[in-house]
This record gives sequence, structure tokens and C-alpha cells, in this order.
Amino acid sequence: MKWLPSLTLACSLAVIPAICNAMPQTLTISLGAEPDSGFDPVQGWGKYNNPLFQSTLVHRSADLSLKPELADKWQLSPDRMSWTVQLKPGLKFSDGSVLDANDVKYTFDTAAKSTSEQDLTMVKSVEVKTPLELVFHLKHPDISFVDLLATLGIVPSDSYGPGYGNHPVGSGPYEMVRWDKGQQLVAKTNPYYIGHKPEFNRLVILFGTEDSRFTQLQAGQLDVAAVVPRYAHHIPAGYKLWRITSVDSRGVVWPMTPPEPRPGHPGEMIGNAVSSDPAIRDAANLAVDRNVLVNQLLDGYARPAFSIADGLPWGIKLTAPKGTMTERLARARALLAKAGWQMKDGVLQKQINGKTVQAKMTLYYLAGDSIREQLSLAVAQMLKPLGIILQPRGNSWEVIATKMFREPVMMGYGSHSANEVYFTHHSRYAGEDFYNSGYYQNPKVDAELDKARQADSWAASLPYWRDAERLIAKDQPWTWLVNLEHLYAAKTCIDLGNPGIEPHGHGWPLINNITDWRWTCR
Repeated sequence: MKWLPSLTLACSLAVIPAICNAMPQTLTISLGAEPDSGFDPVQGWGKYNNPLFQSTLVHRSADLSLKPELADKWQLSPDRMSWTVQLKPGLKFSDGSVLDANDVKYTFDTAAKSTSEQDLTMVKSVEVKTPLELVFHLKHPDISFVDLLATLGIVPSDSYGPGYGNHPVGSGPYEMVRWDKGQQLVAKTNPYYIGHKPEFNRLVILFGTEDSRFTQLQAGQLDVAAVVPRYAHHIPAGYKLWRITSVDSRGVVWPMTPPEPRPGHPGEMIGNAVSSDPAIRDAANLAVDRNVLVNQLLDGYARPAFSIADGLPWGIKLTAPKGTMTERLARARALLAKAGWQMKDGVLQKQINGKTVQAKMTLYYLAGDSIREQLSLAVAQMLKPLGIILQPRGNSWEVIATKMFREPVMMGYGSHSANEVYFTHHSRYAGEDFYNSGYYQNPKVDAELDKARQADSWAASLPYWRDAERLIAKDQPWTWLVNLEHLYAAKTCIDLGNPGIEPHGHGWPLINNITDWRWTCR
């Protein structure tokens, strides 16, 4: 890579325009962190983005509609208890082996038995009818099952095994050449890919931090890179800033129960005496100025967020609390006083079960994520005048996983699937992974969410999703803050096409339409 700086300088001086405009043999990109469990769909890889090395049965287009990928057709039975899927003929994995219905069954069966992030609990069995046709039998009607067809990449039944995620074989647009963990991943186009062939034959994907990515960008060593808002106004010459709308929201998830033993985990505790009080959560919602977060903290590269599904078909329209900030803070103080909280030395306190409880909590965020850090610091300052003291603390997800049932966390979510609402708010997922870490439980919400998944059709499910969200908004298990714009810098000769609205996970979702990327300088 030593030639890159000198070539960049020459290009900037227009000394050798023919070379500068030539399409590179290798596209060098940097999007984010490498997946902890490798590139294995069974372990969750590709849930929020094109799995790159594998293909799904169907895929979501830029307008979120479902389009054929490996599947040619898919159909729900009249009793809503089974889905029949027909595969395209001539499918192959990148090693040249045949991909058929047995591989699809193997993938779904294996994922169902694993600790995958994919929820396949509604699947009763997978029946192979012919090499090109199979039937998914469900335990009960669940209209959301179709989401799995778009998010679970298919793996080969003959060669899948331990370590697959380090050396994946799939049917996606690219095949892995080499993965130097912590440094880079090298990939080349898959000659057996059934879809539209990518224009760029070879990829080098570099892994690094927000700061190292920008340093490489300044040195001209990257063709495409994810950037954070604080660097958006400093994009080097020769690059274009791409602003992509997302459903990626950030918010504070609150522990919702008073301190109590964790169900099924002897010796562990959940809950928080402060955040379990609805007055605290309502006051936080009133005190947070989302316009300040959007316009001053994130330089306008975001919009205010009020739920996990703002602007999506299954979401409802929510707005900021009415009134000026002065009026909202006065209402917040009145709510807190009515709930028995009293200010002493700048901190709220209350007698709970005979003990004095101060409104002090630790707000955890992912260390190294500047947006979560800045939001955590800002929210702490906004709540401080009320006497609610949040002490921001950055740490790893491994550490946060041990704290999140008892302390608030700056989380991020947002998906193309309505199931994200289910996972983060249904009591069934209380304490499961990172989903409902606050142990939020409302039987009425559960009932509406269950009705949504058991609806006759996708259209028929929408009123139930929306009714659930109206109930959730009253409980305030989250204080949603901002919905991010995902920012990328790309060489001006690179056209990223129409990326579509991106889900949670700034970085990897950009490759959802990588087969549409084009070199425009000829």
C-alpha cells in the first residue's frame, strides 16, 4: 500500500488523470467491527445486512418489499400453518457444489438448535418435497416467519461444521479468500453467484476504530468508509459524503422492576428502585431535548426518535412533549414531587420500603462508540437539573451484559422487521440476550404483539403492532433519543447506487446493494 499516498497526490494534481480514473482492481473499504462469531449465518451473521458470502431465500429491496433470491416462489397455506418454497434451478455454492432444498432444511434445522440470534421457535419441521421444493411447517400461525426467509443465509450441509464462520462457503456475491482477524478480510467474486454480478472483482475490508478509519481516509488508503458525524465536515478532497436514512435509533433502556431476584438465575438480582418508578421515566422523557441532540450534538445528521419503529409501516406517529423546555421541566418536577421524590443537595431522594433511596444510576454505553458516549453525557446533563443523576460509564458489551438488568444502558436498535418490536418488548424475551434487558412486562402489550404475529396477513397484522406501540409509549420502558443518518465517504468515482433505508448497525448494512456499486470514471 506504500504507493497510495504518492498516487493520491498525483491524482489531486491531475498529473496522470488516465490512471486516476481507471477502475481499481481491488476495492478497499472499512465499515466497522468484525463479527465476534465470524461470518456464520447460523450464529447471527447477516441478520441486519447482506451476508455477502451467503444468499438468503428472498431479499428486501430498497423499498423493503420482498424479492426472489435463491427462492423462485414462496406461498403461505390457506390455514397459515405452512410455507411452501420453490428454489431456482442451477444453484451452486462458491466451491461448485450443488445447493438444493436439503441445504435449506439443514440451515434452518441447525439454526433452530443453536444459540442463534434468529428466532425459529415457531418452526415445527422442515419437509423436503423435491430438490427444488420444501415446506416449512409451523407450530402456530406466525406471519412474521417470512422475515426469516430474508435474514438467514443458507450454508452447505456437506461442509458446514465447527469453524465455518472463519472460512465460510456460501452462494453470495463474494467468496472469502482470507481473514486476518483484527486486521483485514480479503474476498473475490463468486463465479457461481446466481444474482447480478458485482462490478468490483476483489474486496479488501479493513477493520479499525472510528479514528483509524478517518486517518486512512485522509491518507487516501480507502475507497469507501463509514464515518461518524464529527468527521462529516472534514471529508478529504476526492471523496463524496453519502447520507443514508436509517431506522437505527439510540435510546436509554431502563430497568423496569424494583430490585428482586432474577428468575431462573439463583443469586443474581435484577431491577432498579429508581428507574422502576414511572415518574422518573416520564420526567426523563420531558427533560430530554431531542432537537439539541440532533442539531448541536450530531450536527443535523439524525432526527428525533420516539419509538423503535418511527416512520415504519408498523409504527405510530409520536411527537415530543408539548411546551417549552421551561414548561416541560416544571411539569417534570411536579410529577416527581407527586410521586414522593424530594430534592436534597441537588439529588432527588425518596423513602422506599423504609430506606432512603437517592436518584443516582450508572448509565452504561459501549466504549469506543463516540455517538453513544456523547449522547450519554448529554442526557446526563439534561436530567441533572431535575436531581436525577446519571453517571455515564463506557465498557465492553461483555461487561454491560452483566450490568444491564440493574442499570440503564444506551442501546441501539432498528430493523426492517416488525419482530424487533416483539423481541424488545414482549415479556417472553425479558432477560433474553440484549433484547428486553429491562425486564419490561405488560400483559396487554404481550397480547397485542401475539395477535400481530398470528394475523391472517401482513396487512391485517399492522393494527396490532400499532396498538402495542401505543401501550408501550405510555409505559416508557425506553427513552428514545435520535434516529441516526448513516454516513459514508466514497471516492467520487464510485456510485453506491440506491442503498435504501438501513437497519441498525452503521457500516455493514451498506453492502446490502454491493452488486449495484459502480465505477463511474471511464
